[in-house]
Amino acid sequence: MILLGFIIFLIMLFIGVPIWLALALGGAFWGIFLMGQPLVSMPTQFFISMDSWILLAIPFFLLSGNLMTYLGPAHKLLKVINDLVGHFRGGLPAAAVITCAIFGALSGSSIATVVAVGTLIIPQMTALGYSKESSMGVVASAGTLGSMIPPSIFFVLYASMVEENVGDLFIAGILPGILISVILVITAVIVSLKDHASLKEKSSFAEIRKSLFEAIPPLFMPVIILGGIYSGFFTPTESAAVSILYVLIISFLFNRKEFTRANLIKSLRSSMMTTAVIYIILGGAQLFSTALMYSQLPQNITRGLTEIALAPWIIMLLILLLFFILGTFLEPIPILFITMPILFPVVTGLGYNAIHFGVVTCALMMISQITPPVGGTLFALSSHFKVNVGVVVKGSMPYLYALIIAALVLLYVPWFSTFLIN
Repeated sequence: MILLGFIIFLIMLFIGVPIWLALALGGAFWGIFLMGQPLVSMPTQFFISMDSWILLAIPFFLLSGNLMTYLGPAHKLLKVINDLVGHFRGGLPAAAVITCAIFGALSGSSIATVVAVGTLIIPQMTALGYSKESSMGVVASAGTLGSMIPPSIFFVLYASMVEENVGDLFIAGILPGILISVILVITAVIVSLKDHASLKEKSSFAEIRKSLFEAIPPLFMPVIILGGIYSGFFTPTESAAVSILYVLIISFLFNRKEFTRANLIKSLRSSMMTTAVIYIILGGAQLFSTALMYSQLPQNITRGLTEIALAPWIIMLLILLLFFILGTFLEPIPILFITMPILFPVVTGLGYNAIHFGVVTCALMMISQITPPVGGTLFALSSHFKVNVGVVVKGSMPYLYALIIAALVLLYVPWFSTFLIN
């Protein structure tokens, strides 16, 4: 029965059935024929999976990120970073990485980050002589930083699945986010040398002072979110709601031109569509994972792996390889829902810290977003700029190798993940 359920799931994937329906059908098959559940209980399980206070943070963070994009504060961030480092050799690609890191801390969404930052910086890069491949590759790759730097939607989902404290995960993601940002900046500067692009004109002190002053309000948002969570003043979900209010206030005060009904509607529509996709996948995954746990499959895999004479670091390397393979044909959220019920008991059984594994998992989710042929940020940029996805793939290859190196460092040096929460 377990094998038949997996076969149904894989067949649904290969014929192009939406991932949530493939998960739901596989789970429903197990529920009826393995667990003996009545068919009428399936819709209840589907909706119970969404009835969680912590998951309410997802639409809130998505909305605050979209408001930052459409109402204008995100533009101020790129302006100040561009003024500070844009005139150096490799400065614009480095500015793209830094801006993506900061914007990721505001939105928690990779797609929102690559579209917002790409719209602003890619035309500047190509105008100065950077190739399309280099320009799009750096943004597509750095945009994934929104998956690691808090508030990360993947951390929220991971915490809800394994019952960990999402606030601890947010704090744990800070140092790894900085590490990956530094690695990507170094990669961006090295890659940019082959383009022989012109240097941007150095901004005057007055321009830098003005752009820095204008960027202060949006730069305060991560401080409010993380400071409020870490101090215990409010929960992650409450901080997400506060972030929306904060963006609305600073946009109304400092970005009156962009504060329009049309931009508000765009923000709401984009947030609702992304939330609907995440939640419907969550419902299908609930049916799938409930039946898996009932079948004792994860527990049996854990028992089998612990009895095999393999070192834990080798098993973890194999798990990384599995994530990489899955990333070539699945989006990150389905990967998370499919693998966690099976892998989490295995990893904790090997003695690994749940927070550390959460950080490593998010690093692997970053990789899956730029792994062809199904990388989400690759297609987001390709469709937004109407260029062949192969152009984006080619430009992102050096950064894919850099992200793999970063993931290995995070796996074998747990200090980066646990230092701030110990």
